[in-house]
Amino acid sequence: MRAEIAKYMDHDPHFAWRGQTVSRIENLSDIVFALAFGMLVSASSAPATYGELMPHLVSIIPVTAGFLFMVVLWNSHFIFFRRYAIADQKIMWLNGALLLLILFIAYPLRFTFESLFAFILMMFGSLQRMEQLGIETYQQAGHIITVFYVGYGLAYLIYQSMYGHALRKADDLQLSHNERQTTKQSIWRCRIQVAISAIVAPVAAFTIIGPLAGAFNLLTWPINSLIERKFSLESDE
Repeated sequence: MRAEIAKYMDHDPHFAWRGQTVSRIENLSDIVFALAFGMLVSASSAPATYGELMPHLVSIIPVTAGFLFMVVLWNSHFIFFRRYAIADQKIMWLNGALLLLILFIAYPLRFTFESLFAFILMMFGSLQRMEQLGIETYQQAGHIITVFYVGYGLAYLIYQSMYGHALRKADDLQLSHNERQTTKQSIWRCRIQVAISAIVAPVAAFTIIGPLAGAFNLLTWPINSLIERKFSLESDE
């Protein structure tokens, strides 16, 4: 019965989670992620007048987009440590680098989605938000996208290294066939994100496509489907 329930309700049904307790490295990481969430949401000053309140409320749209991105990064971190429960020296250093990156990109992440929202409003004829952000040229908008994808790519480069380290310890961790295949899937998903970021960042910075270069990220879904086929899992039945 436990196996049948796991297929439909577990967060990670193809993995036997080895991290049954929250380690100190996870406690520290959760604190850092919480700080980053706070920085992301409260980046702007509190509204003091009705005129400041309405634009502040509208900001929930770009804030939500940035928040979701940060949740994805946190979830990847959560899954890794639940799956493998590794806390050796290499993981400690990689995790430290990740936490530094998370704190560093919190404000740029908020500004990136604020500028993207302003760009959308500009397409509908409203220039006010773009002017408030001080974005005067299409090239500047492209540079903002570049900053976003540099941080995005570095985060997944770190996750790729962490998963690669876990795969090298597969025998020590006694990973099953499905768990090894799932780990390989995770590595390749990270590689794809790094590769897309490596394409988008220079294209956004140095070509006329500018901020529209982020559309390359749509390639993620079909490529992930190919990865799942390549590293297929055996039936649990």
